[in-house]
Amino acid sequence: MITFAKRLETVQEYYFSKKLKEVRNLVATGRPIINIGIGSPDLAPPSPVIEAIQKSVLDIGAHKYQSYQGLPEFRNAVAQFYKEKYKVTVDPENEILPLMGSKEGIMHISLAFLNEGDAVLI
Repeated sequence: MITFAKRLETVQEYYFSKKLKEVRNLVATGRPIINIGIGSPDLAPPSPVIEAIQKSVLDIGAHKYQSYQGLPEFRNAVAQFYKEKYKVTVDPENEILPLMGSKEGIMHISLAFLNEGDAVLI
């Protein structure tokens, strides 16, 4: 018999998963809901973006895994954006890390800086 790891005893349903179920139930009952709680795009990307993505699939090496630090060109572009938009200088080599999403970043920051018993407001 395969048993689950003990750590799973403390895992609960993800907070936003529960909230989205509540929202779906309210919508199903006819309640007018304006959901401002999730950053899911509701508009299609512009045509030039879609065309660029389609073209990039044909690039040599497009099928390979990217490095964990992301492409240097992308990190440099992010650094330039922050400099122009916010007048903030960041080092693209050591201060920019592209992520799959905010949850990944929150998890990594938590693992790097928090110890058992620490209190955190996110």
